[in-house]
Amino acid sequence: MRALARGLRRLAFASLLPGITAILPGARASDTGAFPETGATAPSIRVVNCDEKVRSRKRGICMNEMSRADFAALAPGVSWYYNWDFETKYQGLSGSMQFIPMVWGNSPEALRGLARYLESAQTKPPAILAINEPNLKGQAFISPSETADLYRRIQDVADRFHVPVVGPNMALGSEGGSSITAEDPVENKMMTYTFMVPFLKATLYYLAGTKTDAPALAFHSYGNAGELKWAVEMMHKTFNRPIWVTEYAQWASPDSAAARKYMIEATDFLERTPYVAGYAWFKERVRDHPTISLLEPESGTLSPLGQVYVTLPAHDGNVYYRIPGRLQAADYVTADRAELQPATDSDGGYQMAADSPAATLIYHLQADSPGMYTLAFRTAGSAGTFLISEGNQVIKGVEAPAGNDWHTVQLSTSFSAGGHELAIHCTAGLRLRWIEFTRR
Repeated sequence: MRALARGLRRLAFASLLPGITAILPGARASDTGAFPETGATAPSIRVVNCDEKVRSRKRGICMNEMSRADFAALAPGVSWYYNWDFETKYQGLSGSMQFIPMVWGNSPEALRGLARYLESAQTKPPAILAINEPNLKGQAFISPSETADLYRRIQDVADRFHVPVVGPNMALGSEGGSSITAEDPVENKMMTYTFMVPFLKATLYYLAGTKTDAPALAFHSYGNAGELKWAVEMMHKTFNRPIWVTEYAQWASPDSAAARKYMIEATDFLERTPYVAGYAWFKERVRDHPTISLLEPESGTLSPLGQVYVTLPAHDGNVYYRIPGRLQAADYVTADRAELQPATDSDGGYQMAADSPAATLIYHLQADSPGMYTLAFRTAGSAGTFLISEGNQVIKGVEAPAGNDWHTVQLSTSFSAGGHELAIHCTAGLRLRWIEFTRR
């Protein structure tokens, strides 16, 4: 997306929608990583210190122009980028960030260029993005049958290099005048595709006729966090395959505070949802809409929003945190009925807030030495209880008194040497900043 008008068309539509083999004892492979779902080898288990920054394998950015300093500023939290093109001029500048090529539209030169790029690339990309918004006027704008034919030709190139394909990359929807009209093979009638799902069903119908499948689908969202969550869940339920969100931002964010709130809620949802395989913020700099830009005009300078994007936690089930140490509550693997929030504690960062009497946070731990450990919970909010469990067995609990001022409560338990999947159950109204593990 490159123009405000496109964003406004999307918002008009959005208003119609409702708001690996384990190598540690007790460890298990995770399906939450970005690239394994599209066919790449799943990453191995990593053991890190509690205070180590873990970069999300899912987190990406779509971009047009960046400097070496820009890449360096984003790289601590962002793993990949794309530029709506089949090649990049930044291969020597992007450092550890991986480039993912895209075949934007129905151009023979793009297919030839993709093949040339894959032949010469020093590092094979983890995926190829196929077809940018075939259902939206001004973008690829081709019918489902043409989309299926182009997708098949992209797949033929990708198969030569053993790289998975992600797409089509759909606009969520559009007004009638900006939408493709074609004979629909599922409904057997002429249809104007104002919503991406019927378009995708028709495309998959045509692909099935050529014995081709699309192993992962992608779409773009520019409404509020409720729209994004609804669309991700609906897409996975409808098509039962990994979902990528290759453009997202709240285009109508009135100010930086609203953009920050949206980014935290939306990004943490995408990061922790197992069937979301990758996501990319739109974008590095938006000249006519700086509220959603990740970079300031000055090279290498993160905007306040960019600082949030880089520092948001990764919820990677293949990462185990070594104890003793202080583990941030935000570094969970899975969360149920608890939300990430900016911390109100004096040292900033993030906190988890239980919004139900049965909130659960799961953490992956690695105890190098067996023994008794004291667990100190940095907490605030309503009076309540922390319970810890492993497997189906509740180990211990501790009561937390009410208070808006932050304080710590403690319990002790034993850990055997090796990997542990520890669950912390919180009653409603509790806020948790960190858990400190001390070996006695």
